[in-house]
Amino acid sequence: MARFYNRRDRIRQFKEGDLVLRLFKASRPKKQDKLNPKWKRPYRVRRVIGPGTYQLEELSGKVIKHTWHGIYLKTYYT
Repeated sequence: MARFYNRRDRIRQFKEGDLVLRLFKASRPKKQDKLNPKWKRPYRVRRVIGPGTYQLEELSGKVIKHTWHGIYLKTYYT
């Protein structure tokens, strides 16, 4: 069963410099209302650490402390 699921599950791939949105729930696990935003402001991919793992920075250049997996990120279109 896991093999069937994993075959369809694709991790989003990003390059350094790509703009991404971060899933809000991943950084704040407490209960949220239905109408609260699901994705948090745009970030820039600072470094690709491994397959599907990224270090982010704010657009101002401030580095985000933790690394983020690709399942918690999506492309930001300007």
